[in-house]
Amino acid sequence: MSSSRASSQERSLISFYDPAIASRDTKGRTLGSILAWNDRKLESCHDYIQVIFPLPEASAFSYVAPVVNKATFEAFHSRPDLQAQLRASLTRMLGFYGFELQETEHGPEITRGPDFASASKNWVTRFDHNHLRITRIIRSLRVLGLEQEARAFFTALQAVYKSSAGRISQKSMMFWTRAAERPLYLAPEDDRDEGEGLDFLYEYEEKKTRKGSTGSNVEENGNA
Repeated sequence: MSSSRASSQERSLISFYDPAIASRDTKGRTLGSILAWNDRKLESCHDYIQVIFPLPEASAFSYVAPVVNKATFEAFHSRPDLQAQLRASLTRMLGFYGFELQETEHGPEITRGPDFASASKNWVTRFDHNHLRITRIIRSLRVLGLEQEARAFFTALQAVYKSSAGRISQKSMMFWTRAAERPLYLAPEDDRDEGEGLDFLYEYEEKKTRKGSTGSNVEENGNA
C-alpha cells in the first residue's frame, strides 16, 4: 500500500469514528447509520463489518476496507471518544448475536440477553460467516484498545461453545481463541507461533511484557 493511500485511510477511519466529524465510508455510510440498521440488514450486508471493526491486515473480501496503521492504533488507544464509539459498535453487534454488555465493578461483562434463543439460531451452527465476523470483532477490539471487552466477549463465547453440543466447530473456536489470546502481532489466520509481524504491534506487546515484568518484581519486593 502506498504511503499516500495509507495516510488517506488513516484519516478516513479516524474521522469515520470521530463523533464530532462522523464522516462517511466509501459507500456513503456513517457509523451511526450502520448501527441503526435492523438485524436483517446486518445479516445480509457483507461489507460493513470491515469498516466498523478494522484490522491491521488487509481484508480478503473488500479491497477498499480500511487498515489499521500505527497512527490509527495510537489514536484509538489515546482517545476515549473513539473508544466509546467502538464500544457502541460492539454493543450493537452483541445485540445482533443475542448478548448484552454490562459494566460491573470488575469491568465489562457480556451475558446472554432475553433474545439469545432466537438470535443465536443465526450463528450457533457448525459454520457460518458470522464466525469470521466474530473473529474480526475480537481482534479489532484488542488492537484498538478495548482489551477487557474483547476478553468478556471471548468468555461469553466459550460458554456458548461448551453448551452448544458440537454445533459450533472446533475450528471456529480455535480462531476465536487465537484472536483473544495471541500477541497482537500474530493474526488469527497466521500459522506461525512466533515472529514480529507489524513493528508497532510487536513494540506494543514488548512494552506490555516489560511492564508486566516490572509489576511482578515490585509485588515480589513488597512495594505494591
